Amino acid sequence: MDCHKTHDTLAISDIVNLEELEKKASKTIEFPLLAATTGNAIALFTMLVLQEMIEQLAVNPIANITNIIQLSNSIANLNSSIKTIQ
Repeated sequence: MDCHKTHDTLAISDIVNLEELEKKASKTIEFPLLAATTGNAIALFTMLVLQEMIEQLAVNPIANITNIIQLSNSIANLNSSIKTIQ
């Protein structure tokens, strides 16, 4: 058993009310436009956080090149997950 995984799960459960999130997710699924908008907002927010992290790593790009590339790939993947809302 991976004790780090168990610890992370417990920490998330302590911070976030998972039952409340499940209720919100169920309501959001009922409205596809809202679900797409919510997903886009989460993806965009995450992309901006990753961009900030890249800017911090860019202070020493030689030492952080691997992390910069990984974060850049993550941003690209998130970008491809954004849905067109009609």
